[in-house]
Amino acid sequence: MPLARMPRVADLVVANDDHEIDFTVAFSRNELRQVKVDVAISGSVPMRCQRTLKVFAQPLESQSVVGVVASENEAEALPDDYEPVLCPDQRLALAGLVEEEVLLGLPLVPVDPDSSPVGQAEAIQEETQRPFEVLAELRKKRET
Repeated sequence: MPLARMPRVADLVVANDDHEIDFTVAFSRNELRQVKVDVAISGSVPMRCQRTLKVFAQPLESQSVVGVVASENEAEALPDDYEPVLCPDQRLALAGLVEEEVLLGLPLVPVDPDSSPVGQAEAIQEETQRPFEVLAELRKKRET
């Protein structure tokens, strides 16, 4: 699915015109005969690193189990590891499921894993000042 079809993702990524996300959606019923949807996505999206402000490819791998329900009461009856999706009219938008999974897979603060923390190189090279070092040397001279 192209990122351009995901309006809620558009503000979080950079240049989403020609990027796509691979997905699989599998419908089944659980032991209690509730409708269950296994949603999985994979791919990468262009994001701006908040450390360097450069664009990088953020990898995405995510899976969820979604329970399709018609009411709030049915949602409460779902197992704890299911994410409920309300569908009172029995219609489910697959694009919305995929978009939701992409949103869940995105980091809160995108950081390129190849970047290093700002100021880390300078901090290593800076010499630590020790204001009482001179006093320690004077004390050693006096004791000898």
